[in-house]
Amino acid sequence: MLSLPDILHICPSTKRLWVAYSGGLDSHVLLHLLAQSDLNLRAIHINHGLNSDADYWAEHCQNVCKALDVPCDVIKVTVDVAARESLEAKARTVRYQAIIDAIAPDDVVLTAQHADDQAETLLLQLLRGSGVAGLAAMPKDKGWLIRPLLAYTRAELYEYAQAANLKWIEDSSNADTRFDRNFLRHEIMPRLQQRWASVSHIISRAASHQAEANELIQDLAELDLQQCQGHTSDQLCLDSLSELSSARQSNVLRFWIKKLALPSPTTKQLQQILSNLMTAKADSQPLVSWQGAEIRRYRQHLFAMPNLPTSQNTIKWLFLSPLPRLALGNLEVTQGKGLALPNGTELEIRFRQGGEVIRLNKHQRVVKKLLQAAGLPPWQRQFIPLIYLKNVLIAIPGVGVADGFMTEENGWDIKWS
Repeated sequence: MLSLPDILHICPSTKRLWVAYSGGLDSHVLLHLLAQSDLNLRAIHINHGLNSDADYWAEHCQNVCKALDVPCDVIKVTVDVAARESLEAKARTVRYQAIIDAIAPDDVVLTAQHADDQAETLLLQLLRGSGVAGLAAMPKDKGWLIRPLLAYTRAELYEYAQAANLKWIEDSSNADTRFDRNFLRHEIMPRLQQRWASVSHIISRAASHQAEANELIQDLAELDLQQCQGHTSDQLCLDSLSELSSARQSNVLRFWIKKLALPSPTTKQLQQILSNLMTAKADSQPLVSWQGAEIRRYRQHLFAMPNLPTSQNTIKWLFLSPLPRLALGNLEVTQGKGLALPNGTELEIRFRQGGEVIRLNKHQRVVKKLLQAAGLPPWQRQFIPLIYLKNVLIAIPGVGVADGFMTEENGWDIKWS
C-alpha cells in the first residue's frame, strides 16, 4: 500500500521539489501524496498541444494544484510532428528539455513512473535487442530526476486514487494499441499477470539486476578508457585497445563515444569500427559514420567527432577584430611571438584547395607537406585556416609565419584548435 513516509524516504528534503504533473492517474497520486507533507513543492505541467483537449488538461491541472495549495507552472511547447523520431519519443524529449529549462540547478523533479511502466520499458528494450544498459530500464534517480513510485504497481495507485476520491484525466491515446507500449500494456501484460500475478514486480526486479550489472560494466569501461586514452579525450590509442578482449573493446568504445556526448552506434556500426578501423593499413583513411558522429583512424589512434562539414568558404577578416566563426575548430589570438601586422589590416582566411605554398626560412614550402610533417590528421587539413594578405599566404596556425611577417615580441600568435 502506498505510504507517504516511504515516498518521503526517497525524496531529498533539503531541496525544492517539482512534480511532473500531467493530470493523469499516476502523477495525480504522487502530487496528492506529497501535498500532505511540508516539502518545498511545486508542480509543472507541459502542454504539448498535440491533443484537442490539451488546454482543458492544463486548466484541470491548475485547478487541482490550487485546491492542494501547490504552485503550478504550465509551459506550452511545440513538438515537431514531422521529425524522423517517433512522436512519443519526440514529445518526451521536448518535455524533459522544457522541465530542465524551468528548474533551478539544485532543484529535483519527481516523476510518477511505477512498476508496470518499468516492466513495459524492459520488455520494449528486450524486443529492440538492447544490451545491459537498455535492459536496466529506468533508474530510480538520475541526478535531477527521481522516480519514487517504481516499487508500486498501477493497481496500487488506482486503489489509492479511489480511496482519496481523486479525479484525473484519461488520455484517449493511451488506449491506442498501435503504439508499442500500449500494445504491451493492454494485450500482453494482462495475459502475463493471469499466469504470474506479480509479473510487474518480477520484471522490475530483473531491471534492478541489470542496472547493477551495468554499473559494473561502466566501472570496467572507465578503467579501460584510462589505459586507452590518447593525447586528448577524442582519441583512443590502438596499441592499448588491441590488448583488450573483443568484448572489452566494444564496451570501452561505447563508453568513450557516449562520454563525448556523441550519438551511440548500432551493433553493426560498432563491429565496423572494430573490424575496419582497427585493422586498416597505416596509410589508409578508414571511416565509420552515422548520423551525428563518425570515427576515423590516423596512425595508431582512433578519433571520434561529430559529422564533418562539407566545406568552408573564404572569410574576410579585419585583423584583431572579433574572430570569424569557422566550420571546424576555433581561432585564438594571443600577444607574443608571431605575426607582425597593424590592427585593421584586411586579411582573408582561406582553406586548402591544393598547390598552396608559403615562404619559410628563405625557402618556398609546400603546405601539403608541412601539414603532413606537423602530424595533422588528413580530414583536418582541408579545414585548417590559411591566412592571406593580398593573395600571399602569410601564416598557418600551429605551423609557421611567412618570412617578413614574423616578430619575436609584440606580435600575435594565432592558434587553431
